[in-house]
Amino acid sequence: MPVDPQSRVGYIRSMTTPAAAPLPADDSTSGQETFAQGRQAEEAGHLDAARSSYESALVVSPDQPAWHYRLGCVLLKLNDPGAALSSFERAAAGAADPVRALTNLGVCHDRLGQPAEAMRAYKRALGRGRSAVAHHNLGAIHAEEGRTEEAIRCFEAAIDIEPDAEAVLNLGLVYYARQEFGRARECFERSIAEEPGFALGHYHAALCLQRTGMYRAACERFRHAARLAPRLARIPYHLGVCLRKLEEFEEARASLEAALEACPEDGRIHYELALTCDAVGLHQEARLHYGLARSLTEDHD
Repeated sequence: MPVDPQSRVGYIRSMTTPAAAPLPADDSTSGQETFAQGRQAEEAGHLDAARSSYESALVVSPDQPAWHYRLGCVLLKLNDPGAALSSFERAAAGAADPVRALTNLGVCHDRLGQPAEAMRAYKRALGRGRSAVAHHNLGAIHAEEGRTEEAIRCFEAAIDIEPDAEAVLNLGLVYYARQEFGRARECFERSIAEEPGFALGHYHAALCLQRTGMYRAACERFRHAARLAPRLARIPYHLGVCLRKLEEFEEARASLEAALEACPEDGRIHYELALTCDAVGLHQEARLHYGLARSLTEDHD
């Protein structure tokens, strides 16, 4: 579901925070030692070494759900969700509390582009206990597939369990996609209250201000978001549009030209530049941008 008029902005996903896995007292010493070496390697950021140690420990003692869980977490960190699937399945099958393993099983399917399988895993997790992450990620799938009421319920359930800037932002994105800009902005402001330096919260609050014609306030929020996250590439475009609406044409032109550097084939930026150039008497340059806007828009139809 697009939330930015210029580009598709995806809903943020979460992953469970891995819990420490205890060493079982009744396991072989060699397996325990190898697993402990893996934990040390993982904590030090040596993920390949951690993977090797966990796999070796599981050869010695394969019936350790906590060890399978740790291996799955390392595989996810190594960006290998396909390999992590079986680890989380085995962890869930043997764990007294399988909620984390089932939730991360859903994360694996999510990353593999398998939303139906991800939803099943998240629902399995929620059938066994409370999980803000499972609710959150279920909400993201519902939102992306256009089921906004279900998405709202899931995000609200996640927030009830664990208030979090990203979950509140995602709830706001659903309202934004429904063009309920007042409710969306409330969510974005709440996400900032949860995390004051949350650049995406400021950016989306600015979008709401822009969409409701509050251009001066929007400019200030876009500038603040840019200070927090200079790489948010869409800010110069939206700032330029607001400045043009305020008839601050020179600043608008500078901002739109910066936007064009980041996205040179975006016809909408060329169109806004054309309007701005016309306003300051640069009619030849305006004609150039009108032509490019028309050409690029036709190419994307």
